[in-house]
Amino acid sequence: MTEVPILPGLPILPGLPSPDDVQISWLSRREDLVPFYPDWQALARSTPADVYLHPVWFDVWWDHFGAGRKLVCLVAHRQGRLVGVLPFALQTVWAGPIPLRVARLAGTDPHCIVFGLPVEPDVAQALVAAALEHLLTAAHCHAVSLTPVSERSDILSLARAACGRNHRLTLTDQPAGGHIIFDLADSFESYMAKLSGKRRTEFRRSLKDLQATYDRKGRVSHPAAPEFTDFIAFHTRQWQAVGKGGHFSDWPGSGGFYQALANRSSAQTNGSPIVEFHIQQGNTGPLATQFVLVSGATAHWRLPARTLEAAAERMGIGKVGLLLMIEQLIKDGVRRIEGGRGEYGYKLQLGGGDVPVHRIIISPASRFGRLGVRLLLGWSDMINFCYYRVWFLKLAPQLRRWSGMKPAPLSRLWIRTRL
Repeated sequence: MTEVPILPGLPILPGLPSPDDVQISWLSRREDLVPFYPDWQALARSTPADVYLHPVWFDVWWDHFGAGRKLVCLVAHRQGRLVGVLPFALQTVWAGPIPLRVARLAGTDPHCIVFGLPVEPDVAQALVAAALEHLLTAAHCHAVSLTPVSERSDILSLARAACGRNHRLTLTDQPAGGHIIFDLADSFESYMAKLSGKRRTEFRRSLKDLQATYDRKGRVSHPAAPEFTDFIAFHTRQWQAVGKGGHFSDWPGSGGFYQALANRSSAQTNGSPIVEFHIQQGNTGPLATQFVLVSGATAHWRLPARTLEAAAERMGIGKVGLLLMIEQLIKDGVRRIEGGRGEYGYKLQLGGGDVPVHRIIISPASRFGRLGVRLLLGWSDMINFCYYRVWFLKLAPQLRRWSGMKPAPLSRLWIRTRL
């Protein structure tokens, strides 16, 4: 661990207080970070940071996915008070035969949209700039990937400003599809008023039918591992019915990770659990479950699961489960639901908005730095096209239908090259 004043000469946004009194520690071992967890948790709540940058998430994530990665974490104090934590995971990514070292925010994956960081606002720009400088010089990284970045994320303006004011850095900013955001009102009635009359009528009729047929009851659960195991089976059955594997089959290690996270989250005594299930239960068993991650006023809707009973499907159990989840989250003070990447018409019909996502990569402003990014992105795009778009989405499903083979997990090579 090294402690230094904030790096001199780094660009600070006009109007922000001088960060000369901020002290930065660079930590390279998880055990050195553990003593900061209580203060980090308090900082994450007050900033507010997304669940992916809370210490409980980081700790479980590093246990499950930290192998082969190197930790570089910025920890910043001002007059003895924690004001910033920025953990990065460094990993070698091969661009064909060329090894390149890439840094990412530790705890994130290609599905994790981060809106806010665990840093106090008046030093956020300075700390992001310091982290980028350190990663690309002292840590010898060829690139820092912040992808995926929502157009509504604080990270987008922080990265753009840091690179715009530092001639040593180059920013690659490219469109990377979109994701869904539900901006919630302060009451469910106000939220419903923004939907079409047709959607409101469908919801009321479906809810009445489900109540009469299944004696539907709703509840919120903060699951431990056994209940999460049941959810994995519930979710997987739904996708196997259409010849696919589902999330926990596709993403290697995700089941064990979420089971461990659920155990840790449900055992928290210093605040609300991160993991929530919004469950609709019927007299024949579970009808629908929504898996969400909640931190303050933001919820990340990760996965749904629903029954395969034809009658419940006809009654719209999937949409009803989503709307009842939204109703409960509004009561709990949530004002924004991140609804996942991709295009889903039903989410837009039920009040979600399609928001652009950016591919954000920072590299040294040198000829080699720019060449390294071109190699990385070229290799990444080729793997994505050949493996994911052609093989995984098109050819493999056809082969499974013909041969009866079970779905295979996503390639770790493809996962590592999602930049």
